Amino acid sequence: MGKKLKAGKTMSSGGLIHFTWQHRVTLITVTAAALVVSVIVSLLITPRYRSEVILYPAAFTSLSRSLTGPAAARGDMMSFGVESDAERLLQVLQSEVIRERIIDKYNLMEHYGISGRSSYPRTALNRKYDNNVRAGKTRYMAVSIEVLDADPVVAASMANDIAAYADSVMNSILRERAVLALRTAGNEYSRLQSEVDALQDSLRRIAGMGVIHYETQSEILTQAYTEAVLSNNTEGIEYFRGRLENLSEYGSLHLSLRETLEQRTERLNELKSVYDDALINAETVIPYKFIIDEASVAEKKTYPVRSLIVAVSVIGAFLFTLFALVLTDAFKREILAGSKKHGKHD
Repeated sequence: MGKKLKAGKTMSSGGLIHFTWQHRVTLITVTAAALVVSVIVSLLITPRYRSEVILYPAAFTSLSRSLTGPAAARGDMMSFGVESDAERLLQVLQSEVIRERIIDKYNLMEHYGISGRSSYPRTALNRKYDNNVRAGKTRYMAVSIEVLDADPVVAASMANDIAAYADSVMNSILRERAVLALRTAGNEYSRLQSEVDALQDSLRRIAGMGVIHYETQSEILTQAYTEAVLSNNTEGIEYFRGRLENLSEYGSLHLSLRETLEQRTERLNELKSVYDDALINAETVIPYKFIIDEASVAEKKTYPVRSLIVAVSVIGAFLFTLFALVLTDAFKREILAGSKKHGKHD
């Protein structure tokens, strides 16, 4: 039985080869036509060149905190970022702000050949941009910016510009918050400074009335008054009694003003620290990425691979035609067999 099966397979293989040879003209004609068409189509496809930037996100930290914050809270500006930093950087790279800057700088509407009078020019532009510009994470947790373009110089320049814009966009976002914090801290600092000045002025007026330090003066005057009473010093008794009465009249106010001044001064120092931090963050531009590989001008096109297009087209056309011929032949044989069987029956 094994020999029969082997013979059957040999017959089938031989039959297929024989069938192919019988229809060689059709197969050669279709395959040649596919060859010519695929070559022409591949030549009509505009070649595109690929450029890529590889970068790592920097650790996301406040510059002021890194420089002036407590040691335990300081971030390391020189360290690589974690996955969340990479995700944050990717969002910035894919933002509408960077897209608009690239579209304006390279006049992509004209560069991509999109007519402004078409039905949906902006939709077509965004689709073209998304097909040619991609940003994503690599398996090593780096961030890749890939640009395809018909002009290799434009492809490299666009990729490098997108990477450069990431810093300006990040700094712009953070500067906006820092300027708001700076303005708020500055206004609060000015208001609090005016309050401190008013408290100090009130204390100076009370000091002019003889109340300088309530606790110390109270202790000293009480002791002096007691000694005057014990020594029956009438003049001293009257003098120190008057001083004590004056101290009693303004002492509580002095204590209240002094305590309030201490609290306001402490808050003023805190606000000064906040103001200084906001000023650093508002006036300083820092990088939020480490460039590993800048985009370079590609020497060879990435797309299309003409040899692959031609090969796939030719092989596909040959196999499809062969399959169609086999099905057609089988269909004809089935019809013929059915006709013969019907004729015998009649």
